[in-house]
Amino acid sequence: MADRLTDDALGDIQGFITSGYGHLPVARYLLLHFDDAVSGRTYLAQLVPHVTTAAPWPTLDGRKLKPTWAVNVGVTAAGLAVLGVPERVRCTFPPEFLEGMATSRRSAILGDTEESAPERWEFGGPAHAAVHALVTIHGASDAELDAQYRRHLELAASAGGISEVTDTQGGYRPSNDHEPFGFHDGIAQPSIRGITGEGVPTGEFVLGYENHYAVVLPGPVVPEDVDGSAVLPPLPNPYHHGQAFRDLAVNGSFVVYRKLAQHVAAFWNFVQREAERAAGRADARHMLWVAARMMGRWPSGAPLVMAPDEDDRRLANRDDFLYDSDVEGFACPLGAHVRRTNPRAVLKPYGLRESLSMTEAHRLLRRARVFGPPLFDAAALQGSSSDAARVLTDIAEDGVPRGIHFFCVNASITSQFEFVQQTWCNNPRFGGLTSNKDPITGDNARADGPRSYMEIPQRPAAYRTAALPRFVTMRGGAYLFMPSLRGLRFLSAPVPPH
Repeated sequence: MADRLTDDALGDIQGFITSGYGHLPVARYLLLHFDDAVSGRTYLAQLVPHVTTAAPWPTLDGRKLKPTWAVNVGVTAAGLAVLGVPERVRCTFPPEFLEGMATSRRSAILGDTEESAPERWEFGGPAHAAVHALVTIHGASDAELDAQYRRHLELAASAGGISEVTDTQGGYRPSNDHEPFGFHDGIAQPSIRGITGEGVPTGEFVLGYENHYAVVLPGPVVPEDVDGSAVLPPLPNPYHHGQAFRDLAVNGSFVVYRKLAQHVAAFWNFVQREAERAAGRADARHMLWVAARMMGRWPSGAPLVMAPDEDDRRLANRDDFLYDSDVEGFACPLGAHVRRTNPRAVLKPYGLRESLSMTEAHRLLRRARVFGPPLFDAAALQGSSSDAARVLTDIAEDGVPRGIHFFCVNASITSQFEFVQQTWCNNPRFGGLTSNKDPITGDNARADGPRSYMEIPQRPAAYRTAALPRFVTMRGGAYLFMPSLRGLRFLSAPVPPH
């Protein structure tokens, strides 16, 4: 495979896969339900010309002319069925995608239990209309976002039989890039080798290309007689030699969407109690010390492994580090959120090369945006101790929902997203620990399991917090297939014969 994808390939890949649209600060997520195949295919056919691709942006006088809006679309397994995609095509999709996120088996894998159970979701669960597609709209301004949403309404009205499942409270990128708990976010994003010329192999994120193991993952295929207009490219897989199939996978990907509510006051109230337990008072410095060790970075984004003692804004965007100099976690605890979601060079009991290899095989491309107003000014956490103390010791929930629209792009939901969630985040024994799930996103405080604690290595003895509550809960989600532009044209063509 060439170091870089061709312009033709980039023009076939949806832009959401390769870009977080960082220059577009506002977004809206439309969860759609199709009444039937005709309405769904008519809507998609009208939408295709407006879908943003990964094609290079044009330049003028050496400057990139960035778009002022972006539109992308993914479909669920239920959506494929309603669109009339034959069973002999749908059965070639991976089982976790076909099963969907809301089943009891997937809930057990993901830790979606109790208050996070699908029965309590706002959408995507058994109590709601099925989600058939998700359209993402990103805009440079609220006015641009509204204009693109009005276009969607016009297309939906023209197609007929298209309805929105729920209002997802559109996402936005805060100007200071801090998520609701107050920490700088979006720093450790992997680059795609086929897009940048270096980085994680293309096939980890885009179907049809070699992955970390130099293997092209099997993906959905279409018998030639089903693709009557020959929109899709021939399938090159040698294992299908002599059989007439076309490739629905190439230049597509799978997208995980989870609306995650963050209990901000509960998090900082817990940290305050820890400070009082350890220092005898609500000391702001100790509160930030505990919170940083739970996250793995300081509020500015400075990594603990580079700034173990105090926050350093000069290191806010640094991602050029490993954990090989901190094997036991005295700078950044083994159980910290960012360390266990990206272990880098230290995955006990393996060596550096093996750890780096296994980490690369489970990377995710995050496309998260926040929802809801911030509960407090995150800048106060990087100011004086008195500023931090004033904010953190008075913090209380205001009843307004807030959190993250979590999206991730991966070629394999089960070996990337689900692996990270189950084996690294919700595993109390990660890295040789004994009772320490992810302190930020882990399914802590489950009634059907033992307590979980944050273990912080220190000399002469480790520090262990009180039992961790659950700081993040699920509000809804879906597994989506984000097809190539050719794939979208196939899905929007007249209903094929079975």
